[in-house]
Amino acid sequence: MGRLEQWARLGLVAWAMVITMARAIRFPNDFAEAHWLLDYRFGLIKRGFAGSLLSLASNTGLVVQSEAAVAMVAFTVFAAFVLLLLWTASRLVASAADPGVTFAAAAVFATSPFVVMAAHFMGYLDHLFLSAAFAAAWLARSGRLWPAATMAAAGVLVHESFVLVGLPLVLLGAAMRRGPRPRSGPSGLLPLALPVLAALALWVSETFLLDRAVLRGQLEARLSAFPFVGGDMNLFVPEWLTTGAMAAWREQRHAFWRHLSDPNLLRLMVPSAVVLVLAAAAAAPAGARLRRALAAGAATLAPLLMHALAWDTARIWTYTIVVAFGGVWLCAGTDQSPPAAGRRWLRAAAVPVVIANILASSPLMDGQAERFTASTRLLLYLPFLAGAALAIADSWRLPRS
Repeated sequence: MGRLEQWARLGLVAWAMVITMARAIRFPNDFAEAHWLLDYRFGLIKRGFAGSLLSLASNTGLVVQSEAAVAMVAFTVFAAFVLLLLWTASRLVASAADPGVTFAAAAVFATSPFVVMAAHFMGYLDHLFLSAAFAAAWLARSGRLWPAATMAAAGVLVHESFVLVGLPLVLLGAAMRRGPRPRSGPSGLLPLALPVLAALALWVSETFLLDRAVLRGQLEARLSAFPFVGGDMNLFVPEWLTTGAMAAWREQRHAFWRHLSDPNLLRLMVPSAVVLVLAAAAAAPAGARLRRALAAGAATLAPLLMHALAWDTARIWTYTIVVAFGGVWLCAGTDQSPPAAGRRWLRAAAVPVVIANILASSPLMDGQAERFTASTRLLLYLPFLAGAALAIADSWRLPRS
């Protein structure tokens, strides 16, 4: 595939992603704003890293901690995250793997509920820790385990969800790393202990070093000093942050299987995640497909364990899609040998998934609903659909497998 065709396909993916984001993009809500105002002034707390950076910038006079500043930072981080996703898609469509499968995977992701809700969760720390996850996975795949582990440890400090969302992707990248392998045994695994140590440090701090009741009052006073943090988030966010893992598990464990079996979320999320996991396997040489499918599938399922501790069900389900997309990217860019011939059935299976993604509506927060009627969506996606149809038809000439 020529460079011009690669750029054309990336342009189609970018168009689809922009329209998908436009369906739900908004300004940061009170929950997101509150998190950017938390820092380490009261000790080592969960989700305090990003706010500490903003506080440092404020103390040096670069910004003022205001609603406008939080929105500016949020949109900047989101823009960087989108550029990272587009770079990932560019590496995917330019890989030596089957171009029909890689383009189909990029198209499924660009229209997926994850992209819809990523724009809706403007200002959430997800954009930051997922960026760290992709960067760390890329470093790990390149064989640079110490920089990868350092980035992963920072991801844990940004948001503790990194342990189940980002770390599996980093481990997947490490398993596929190129170049000389480190020594086996404890010394070879030492770098990957850094994010685990970061998570352990947070647990030790909140369990043994900090008084939860005192900390809750301090955080409430801190957030109450900013009038733009409404919706009682000056009270709710400190309560959630000072609730320990065991307490959260006792509160949420009864709903674990109900969250896993939610029919609406299964219909929305599973098709995209399954196609992406299968694409990760198809991008590998024939002898490695089963192994890659199992590894990518395990990483994709790992975030669902968060249902035992957290209540934001739809948001957790979207993580399966972005992790699966990361798995395709890692698998497609790893092997120098030509992969086995592409599978027409997988390219065909992606078509109804893309159409369903375009027409479906994701469960947004704060009583909001997606923009655009079905007819308007089809009109907006028309350039992408026309180009995608040509790309899929062109890839159909590849031999069967």
